Amino acid sequence: MQRPQLHQFESIGAYLSAMSEYRRLQDSGFSVAKASKGQYRCSPALVSLVLAGKRPLTLDRLNSFCHIFGLNVQERLQLKLLLEDGIKPVAPATESTNKTSGRRRRVSSSILKDWLNPYVKDAIRLESVRRSGLRGLFAELAHVATERRIEKAVKFLRHHGYIKVNEGGQLVESEPLAVVPDAQFDAHVRKFHANALKIAQLGLLHAGADERLAQAMILPLDAKRYVELVGLIKRFSEELQNFTEHHADADKRLYQLILHLTPTGGFNFNNQSQNKKESTK
Repeated sequence: MQRPQLHQFESIGAYLSAMSEYRRLQDSGFSVAKASKGQYRCSPALVSLVLAGKRPLTLDRLNSFCHIFGLNVQERLQLKLLLEDGIKPVAPATESTNKTSGRRRRVSSSILKDWLNPYVKDAIRLESVRRSGLRGLFAELAHVATERRIEKAVKFLRHHGYIKVNEGGQLVESEPLAVVPDAQFDAHVRKFHANALKIAQLGLLHAGADERLAQAMILPLDAKRYVELVGLIKRFSEELQNFTEHHADADKRLYQLILHLTPTGGFNFNNQSQNKKESTK
């Protein structure tokens, strides 16, 4: 089942019902009742009424519904625009830039059960790791995790087929590239992003200016411009993925690139923070 798109449905309830089914297929442990726990004024009964078209989804409950159904940033904004201005998204145009060479395998967020897994998987490609094995892997990721954590990640990646041991006894990737979809807003993805930001902070403190590039922009946006900017970032991300595919043989050093667009505050931001505090009491 492909991820539901809002433009494909006649009503918000039908869209969210399809998203609920999609989430159950992706995660057998998902349920609306479980996902609704701790959500502000958003009971499973209310969710059922909205899905059945018997109650409208209102803006004050939008964030809770987005959390329950794991909507990504663009999906959240599309739904918000539909509720505010009646603007429904249209089917995206097919572009040649969306075509891949067929080498890219899309995987679920299960690889992020430990946020370290992608770092270990990509570090396997480095020349120093091919030459020195685990010793080289430990050295490359010394500032990222302990040797015990790295060994655990290697075991996980081998068990699930992301990496393997070749005839020469070297750890190698099973496939050139694995891409985690940005579609799932779950705890694994958030933890991965949080730790990626911590590593970026280390880079700012310890890496020379000729080894890193850091930029931060502060800009005011409205909902429509936000969607436009997210589309621009998604196109750029696609180009980056193509770049990675076409230069998969690069093996000297491991870098991470982070793109984060986040609010600096505001009503919804502060409201969510307050809800989290109340739910932990």
